[in-house]
Amino acid sequence: MSANIRKIRNKALTVFLCCVFYFVVSIPFIDYLRLSETTEVRPYCVLPFLLSLVYGFWGALGTAIGNIFSDLYYGGMDYRILPMGASFQIIYGYGGSLIWKHLRRGEQNIFRLDKVKKIAQYLIVVFIISAVLSLMVWMTLYSFYDLEIFGLGFISTLLNHLVFFVVLGIPFFVVYSYHLQKKNREILLEQLRQKNRSEDEVSSAGYLFSINEKFILYFVFISVVVAIFVSAIAYFFFSSYDLYDQTVLWGYVYLICGVTLYVCLCPTLLILNSVEEHISKPIEELSCIGQNFGDHDNINSEIQYIKSIVDRYTSYKSEIGELAFSFRIFSQKIDEYIQKLTSISKEQSKVATQLHIASDIQNGVLPEPIMIPEIDFYASMDPALEVGGDFYDYFRIGNDKFCFVVADVSDKGIPASLFMMISKTIIHKNLKDSQSPGTALIRANNELCQNNRAQMFVTVFCGILDLNTGLLKYASAGHDHPIISVNSGDFTIMKNKTGFVLGEIEDINYTENEIFLERGDTIFVYTDGVPEASNENNEMYGFDRTLEVLNLNRRKNMSEMCCSLKEDISTFKNSAKQFDDITVMAIRRN
Repeated sequence: MSANIRKIRNKALTVFLCCVFYFVVSIPFIDYLRLSETTEVRPYCVLPFLLSLVYGFWGALGTAIGNIFSDLYYGGMDYRILPMGASFQIIYGYGGSLIWKHLRRGEQNIFRLDKVKKIAQYLIVVFIISAVLSLMVWMTLYSFYDLEIFGLGFISTLLNHLVFFVVLGIPFFVVYSYHLQKKNREILLEQLRQKNRSEDEVSSAGYLFSINEKFILYFVFISVVVAIFVSAIAYFFFSSYDLYDQTVLWGYVYLICGVTLYVCLCPTLLILNSVEEHISKPIEELSCIGQNFGDHDNINSEIQYIKSIVDRYTSYKSEIGELAFSFRIFSQKIDEYIQKLTSISKEQSKVATQLHIASDIQNGVLPEPIMIPEIDFYASMDPALEVGGDFYDYFRIGNDKFCFVVADVSDKGIPASLFMMISKTIIHKNLKDSQSPGTALIRANNELCQNNRAQMFVTVFCGILDLNTGLLKYASAGHDHPIISVNSGDFTIMKNKTGFVLGEIEDINYTENEIFLERGDTIFVYTDGVPEASNENNEMYGFDRTLEVLNLNRRKNMSEMCCSLKEDISTFKNSAKQFDDITVMAIRRN
């Protein structure tokens, strides 16, 4: 019995608070923005629909009662209109919420506007309930006061709703969606605390604006700003010349605002639909490949899952197509090796076999050796596990420029190798397109930050060497400082500036620097697996030993010098297990 009383009390409290809130919000507009004996500027018209979505029928009932008090405060109305106005509030508020909930059935968060389809449905629902309400209101006014049904008043009422449901309704959806996501995350965290588990396990449970959501909200915001700006100009223009009375003036302002808003929104939604289909949706789906890798029961299911995604996008003539094609090659090579697994002994570990395949695939995506007369060049990567997170890349840009990259992905193993493939493709493409290391890192960082729920990152040093002049443009994202030898002298550590790692924080600027490599100058780039290599006593190899070995072998060619360094590291760590990937790259200008 007490539970039923508590429910009744909560519902009554909801009705009361919604009633008071509606009445209080309406008072300033009745007092200061009254347009005629029957209407005023009504931004609070969105409350019945929004409060119904949050509180159900009781929210609509509260606003309906609040509307009765607002009309009484307004004064001058036939008292028979009051219950009719209240019923109109319930019909369009609660009725509209039922339509929206039906459209969003099965979704945990009905307020999230992360698809163009949802925005379009929202606008359609708003138009329907606004048209129905405007028609009911002005048919009633026609019955009691013989006012024209489809006159300027009807248009003002309709446009009032259409405008404010976008200007105020969509921001409410965004804010309340954030509130729900935050609330759900706190519940998950509490459940994990009760199980004595790490909070890191739900780090991805927090609210995330997907790339598609950012596009939608940004362009809707621009449309709203443009409509408000144009309406403000119209209002001050009409007011300054005293062309119309307040009712007609606001009617025209509503008309201008509504037309501007929806003229902006309609083509914007068409553009956003194309963006969603060709950019944001493919990026979100391709990003799931690495995050979900390993969730299936067997490797064949993994391959089919990858193919089912990438086959949709390999025909795209853009970075999306290139990324999808890389994953397609990845899945094809896995498939080829899986055919060989049938001949492997049953006693051999399935996990070890898959890692070996992944290692071959990873080695296959590293660039093939090249011969360039202007430079002596060498690069290699030795993973700590079967697959690693280090990688290097190099390629020519035209006939006179040589581009190179050395990078180190956080963590090791298959997740790092998958993130490495994505990073390599993105950095390679941006370097080719921009021909600027700094710009390439800025673009690559923003792309890697999108949907990076695994919270992985990568340190990068990249450069573009002019083979004719020796000018080296370079940029660093949290990577170890290169080691350089000038005029065939001793190697020293460069004091270059370095930015933050890629994949953690968006919109970071990466400084691009320049140096000249004269003939005989050498630059040596590496990952932290070199100085941090450890022996059985947990003693690190360190920079002093690295510099010493490089100086002893600096007159050798790059291949011999780097191999000497790797041999010395191997001797130093002796029987100790290799802790981290070791990647080296050396360039000497001939």
